[in-house]
Amino acid sequence: MSLRLPDDRHLAPAEALRPASIPGSKSATNRALILAALAPGTTRLRGGLEAEDTRWMRQALGALGCPVTEAEGTWTVAGGARPKAAAPLWLGASGTTLRFLLPWLALRGEGAIQLEGDPRLFERPLGPLLAPLEALGARWEPGSNGARLHPADSPPRRLELTVDARLSSQFLTGLALAAAALPEGGVLRWTEAASPSYLALTTQWLHRFGCGAHLEPRAWTIPGGALAPRDLDLPGDWSGAAAFLAAAAATGRSLRVAPLDPEDAQGDRALVDILRTAGCVVVWKGTQDLEVTGPLLRGFDADLTDCPDLGPVLAGLAALAPGSSELRGLHTLPLKECDRLEASAELVRWLGGTAEVVGDHTLRIAPGAPLGDRPLFNPRNDHRMAFAAAVGGLRRGGELLDPGCVAKTFPGFWEVWTRMLGC
Repeated sequence: MSLRLPDDRHLAPAEALRPASIPGSKSATNRALILAALAPGTTRLRGGLEAEDTRWMRQALGALGCPVTEAEGTWTVAGGARPKAAAPLWLGASGTTLRFLLPWLALRGEGAIQLEGDPRLFERPLGPLLAPLEALGARWEPGSNGARLHPADSPPRRLELTVDARLSSQFLTGLALAAAALPEGGVLRWTEAASPSYLALTTQWLHRFGCGAHLEPRAWTIPGGALAPRDLDLPGDWSGAAAFLAAAAATGRSLRVAPLDPEDAQGDRALVDILRTAGCVVVWKGTQDLEVTGPLLRGFDADLTDCPDLGPVLAGLAALAPGSSELRGLHTLPLKECDRLEASAELVRWLGGTAEVVGDHTLRIAPGAPLGDRPLFNPRNDHRMAFAAAVGGLRRGGELLDPGCVAKTFPGFWEVWTRMLGC
């Protein structure tokens, strides 16, 4: 299946893009779901993301004895049970689901648990997370379609761990969530962490569930036994908003996006400052509506260490910019759902620009124009590469293979995108 990418050629020169409503945050939703399962009692969540990644988390929690029910837009989570699975857990391609669940299951699970999912899920790094769990008595048996986890014989009361988090901050997040459910909590230490802004996001959500975690540059103190059920509204997704905010920059028009939380700790909120620095006007309208007005006046010079998932969308936008760009801090992109660093370079070339990958962390981009007919762009079954292609297609057209891959985090993306353009 393929899709002819919608573009802005039918719009009048001064016409604004139509407002875009984005779904809930995957990062917040999966953190809130597992905290709700860990907190003894009944939690109610509103505005959660309805997508593949969060569906796998909800189904896994239900299979582990913490059912998630839905009524009138509210998810109700029965938390506090020790996890036990009578059948294999299917986790799809969701890295957050696997990495957030794994420490809890390894330290508190009852009986062996079979974990299954897309092949790419188990190709992504897990060793630095498994090492401390195995030192505490858990066992990991890889198989042809996943792995079998044997939990530690007796749960610890407290964690005192030094973790190699250079490949993913999700290792630390999973351990912090598990520590919060232990009687005495714990302290996690590290030398370097990938995407450290996500640790601040986890701390924000620990606080919302009653755990007064304290985050320092290389240490995290997590009090134990303080988690409590909550009644919460979940924020909109800055990651899902990125392509829409970039659309205003690409087309030189105005666009209002909502709902977004200006105080959200999610790292992708950095896009506001990145677009401002490149010449866009960015203004908050009320408490949840963000308005961006393009066009870009220059290329990007941006360090994305705290927000590497912005890399693909910014690469697609950089191919349309009036000058060259350099995106740094991308060393985790090859370890995502696909090798997003190489895929982003491929997208830039498909859009007519030039792209140079420098080491494993930098992408240098010069804009250009596509020559002649182009093949379909293959997003490699990666939702963020599809979002990035949509941005580039606003000015370059083209055809996208497998547009349905956006269902991982934003099932209604194409409907909202074409509505934004008035198509």
